[in-house]
Amino acid sequence: MEREERKHVVTGNTFAVKDQLKELGCKWDPEAGQWYHPDRKMAAEAQKLVPPEQERHIIGQAPYEVKDRLKELGCKWDAEAGHWYHTDKEAADRARQLVAGVGERYYLNGNAHDVKEQLKALGCQWDGDEKRWYHTDKDGANRAQAAVDRGPEKHFIQGNCYPLTEQLKAMDCRWDPEAKAWYHVDKEAAARAQELVSKAAGKHFVSEVPYKLNEQLRHMGCRWDPEARSWYHSDAAVASEAQRLVQEHREKTQVAEPRLDQPKVDLSRAAEVEHGL
Repeated sequence: MEREERKHVVTGNTFAVKDQLKELGCKWDPEAGQWYHPDRKMAAEAQKLVPPEQERHIIGQAPYEVKDRLKELGCKWDAEAGHWYHTDKEAADRARQLVAGVGERYYLNGNAHDVKEQLKALGCQWDGDEKRWYHTDKDGANRAQAAVDRGPEKHFIQGNCYPLTEQLKAMDCRWDPEAKAWYHVDKEAAARAQELVSKAAGKHFVSEVPYKLNEQLRHMGCRWDPEARSWYHSDAAVASEAQRLVQEHREKTQVAEPRLDQPKVDLSRAAEVEHGL
């Protein structure tokens, strides 16, 4: 009767050294899913080639909604054992805290209505009973609270808005007493309001113009409106082309530059521009 071959198993993560194991005469057992060698000494030599496994710090199971956060922390899922783990103890501790905090509600303070879309994007939820926004993650709540504290982005409307006050109110535009200008928190709505004002004044304004582009706008026929503190052109097409130029410049530089339509302006230079110098 043929004697059954002895199998001295090589354990651990053998994938990276499988070619070396083959060279040593190791064989693959498809049923057991393991490498082995019939000779004990050769199996011991093969085992030395396998890198030692790192210690696993068990985190346990976790709700589905935090799996992406766990992955960001470097945690891994052991499908066979059915739990999350990390090879770094401190990271595992942070992951356990994250899992333990699921279910808690961190409520936001302040007027969040105008930034609710930002809050949704940050993972916040609305509590209909409390009438307040909240987040189930403390760090997420801190980021959301910062968005509430900053308030909505204000898209200002340039030009003489006074004759169109009621129409601007009907469009849900608001007055900023500090900037002494009308604005809207929605960019598209602000653009519609700007078009209304521009048509009424016959001036099509170019917003957020960097100082470096002043000469180019002047050559395009744009003029400076000292009351609106903005460049404009009577031709909508030219103003649109000037605005495109401004946008391209902003995308290239991605840095804030002094603009004549901001309060921080060189007043002497503004006077020169006003007089076409």
